[in-house]
Amino acid sequence: MTTTTTESEAKTVNERIRLYLGTGNGKSTATFGVMLRALSTGKNVTLAFFDKLEGNSSEGEALKILSEVSKPGFGKLSVKYSGVNRIGTGPKGSFRLYSSPNGILPEDKEAALEGLAYIAEALKRGDDIVIGDEILDVARVGLVDWESVKEAFSHRKDPTVLVLTGRRAPDWLMEQATTISTTTQLRHHGRAIQGMDC
Repeated sequence: MTTTTTESEAKTVNERIRLYLGTGNGKSTATFGVMLRALSTGKNVTLAFFDKLEGNSSEGEALKILSEVSKPGFGKLSVKYSGVNRIGTGPKGSFRLYSSPNGILPEDKEAALEGLAYIAEALKRGDDIVIGDEILDVARVGLVDWESVKEAFSHRKDPTVLVLTGRRAPDWLMEQATTISTTTQLRHHGRAIQGMDC
């Protein structure tokens, strides 16, 4: 049975940090749903990608169009591709795994820091929703250190909601999160399908 909150109950809910975790598909897709709902209700959204570029993601063109919309009642979307490109660089366009030889390049670390700075700016600005797509995995493998991540996230103040994705999160972030959802891959059809999975 689905429950809904009344208007008075909604005022007491203080969503701060939302995590989409797990090994299955759907983490980024979930953030796109949050983004669309927020924009449609006039909220300002910043979306920072940490593992893909505009040209190799199916959503790139749609996000570009949404970021150019100027309509009363519609929110403002700001999108940043950090340049940490692990899609389409391996054999037949597979992921470039950071643990492989030459997996982490100096330019990857620089780009990850740029993406983190972009998130910090959005938090300081007080955007309604700030999304760090795959920031947790980028930090987990060492492209940015967790102390830098903590420093960037420390700029969040109510009512901004910080939405983060990755396979897993450190304990300190799990404790701070107000909503945590996970995906579990029970079966996969094979390679990612453009326009559905990537």
